[in-house]
Amino acid sequence: MSDEERYLAISPGAIVPEALPDFRIYIRSSGRYVLWAREGNKVSSDQLAKLAEGGLKEVFVDLKDQIKYEQYIEESLGSILENQWASGDQKATIFSSVSANVVKNAFESSLGLGTMSAEVMARTQRMVKNSLIFISESKSLQALAKMIGHDYQTYEHATKVLWFTVSFLRNCPEILELIQPGYQNLKEEKKKEVVRQCGVGAILHDIGKTFVPVEILRKEGSLTEVEWEVMKRHPLNGLSALLDTDLPMFVKKGILQHHEDFNGGGYPMGLAGMNIHVLARVLRIIDTFDAMTSRRPYKASVSPRETVKIMCGKPVGNGGQEDPEQDDRDQGMKRCFDEELLRKFILFLGNVKLDQ
Repeated sequence: MSDEERYLAISPGAIVPEALPDFRIYIRSSGRYVLWAREGNKVSSDQLAKLAEGGLKEVFVDLKDQIKYEQYIEESLGSILENQWASGDQKATIFSSVSANVVKNAFESSLGLGTMSAEVMARTQRMVKNSLIFISESKSLQALAKMIGHDYQTYEHATKVLWFTVSFLRNCPEILELIQPGYQNLKEEKKKEVVRQCGVGAILHDIGKTFVPVEILRKEGSLTEVEWEVMKRHPLNGLSALLDTDLPMFVKKGILQHHEDFNGGGYPMGLAGMNIHVLARVLRIIDTFDAMTSRRPYKASVSPRETVKIMCGKPVGNGGQEDPEQDDRDQGMKRCFDEELLRKFILFLGNVKLDQ
């Protein structure tokens, strides 16, 4: 194995000052990997300052320590996201990596059990709690904007839905009041708890896809009637996996109902209007927006601007005519969403200043 294959590049922003990492850290100099910090040794702020001054964009760990490194960044996520030596982009990369790993673990462990264990739920709750530190920063939205248009991957999608949901709800306390009546009068710590639980619902909204065969999830063409029936079960499967957890009822309803259409005709229960929980109505909007602006197996990504037009039910073809090439799955979008919530979300997107 060559040196290039033996080492894993990591962000210097993942190194917490005065921490005691359980792995060695290397820098690359003149084509060689040189030991920079030994395991168990504290890394000082002065050392990190010199790294920053030197303009190093990456440091390295031995591949055999990859699991230790991933455990370290998950356990240290809160401190990393507060780390003054980490740039916004570095924090975004680390946040995305940790959250995707946590979701992946939640999916894989739930597949075997049919339910989510208390340990996995605690891990998910802890990750979301630490993530709120980063998501609350205005700079995090700039990093989120850069992720628009990437390939649709279930774990990364869940991360972006979390990111969008928490940012949007923080921007609209009146919606949080609908989710949790009395929210405006709660103490600050209780308000954070409501937002955190909404974040848990966001990141686990597709947990029921654990039971959907991969060939259906990644199918490039239209689903058959049987395949579509299998797909439509995933909200019920998600509720089943979380039924015995101590998640608030509004989170469970959000996950169960996130594919219900505001004007009816959604699934799994065909609910309509105010019979759909407000968190589910929020997730319906954000889930759709992120999916459409991502490169999906069966369709190229759509720009945020065109996505909003489609979601509002406006024609997107030349001369104001409906585009005949538009995917059948994107037709008739307007009926899917609570128009008032969609309006608020569009205003929020304008503040984020997404490209295009």
